[in-house]
Amino acid sequence: MNLKQVDIATPFSVALFLFGWALTPVFVRYMSDAYDPYTQAFIRYISAAAALCLYSLLFYRRDLMRAIANWRVLVPMSAMIICMQLAWTIAIYNTTATMAQLVTTLQAPLVILLSFAVFHEERAVIRSPGYIVGSLLCLVGVTAVFMRDDGESVRIIIDFAMILLLFVSISWSVYAVWGRHTAKGLHPVAMFTVISVYVSIGFIFTMCAFGAPTTLWSAGAHMNGIAFISGVVCIAAAHCGFHYAQVRLGSAYCTSIQLGTPFITHLLAFALWPDEALLWIQWAGGVMLVGGGFLVVRARRIQRTGEQ
Repeated sequence: MNLKQVDIATPFSVALFLFGWALTPVFVRYMSDAYDPYTQAFIRYISAAAALCLYSLLFYRRDLMRAIANWRVLVPMSAMIICMQLAWTIAIYNTTATMAQLVTTLQAPLVILLSFAVFHEERAVIRSPGYIVGSLLCLVGVTAVFMRDDGESVRIIIDFAMILLLFVSISWSVYAVWGRHTAKGLHPVAMFTVISVYVSIGFIFTMCAFGAPTTLWSAGAHMNGIAFISGVVCIAAAHCGFHYAQVRLGSAYCTSIQLGTPFITHLLAFALWPDEALLWIQWAGGVMLVGGGFLVVRARRIQRTGEQ
């Protein structure tokens, strides 16, 4: 971490993505009765895009023009986000908010593994004992999280939602590395403003093809207002805060902060839905997942400190 790059906005950006992403599965599950997953993904992203366009036009107009000019990079990234966001939303419709956050914690070792191919300074990390042990803990932990009580015994059950969440973990690691690389040349707010517009356009087609656009009216003003708040807080603010923090603090620090989101999500979700409770073995798996993630991140920090 380069302290010279840390300004007063950096801690605020960390808080934005930490609490924004902790709230995301809670919002998505809360709105699941009002919208189908395709329509919910659209209204959340169009809300984020509207807020960001206004904000960027007021404060980052020149940066916004530069981001628009880099459409060759941002369009493919947006296409990947469309797939990832749909998988994430559909998965939450078929599991609990807590489970969704726990499984996607697997992204910690994956981010570093993918960074191996992109950033030269990451290549020594994957050979360190801390990374190896941490990654193994993550694998054991996610296996324990998959354990379910089917009424007769506790056994591993990998259903459609779990497969989607594993896909999200892999996709997110690609997005994090890609976003870190791209945000070094573009302002994070302007960059994600353009991305959010492209993603919203993509969701128009998926909503019309697979969803029910009429729920945008039948959901009512109250639910649409909640969807707007969710889009602004959990998408616009959280993603911009994440990219801003990644550039200044490094992805290792940001990844370590993210590891706390499952527990925040669980506290919020359990207050709303009793089925958010976890089996003891799932709790143990969650602890191993988060602990393994911290070991992975610590290995990266130690490696970088030794190189300086």
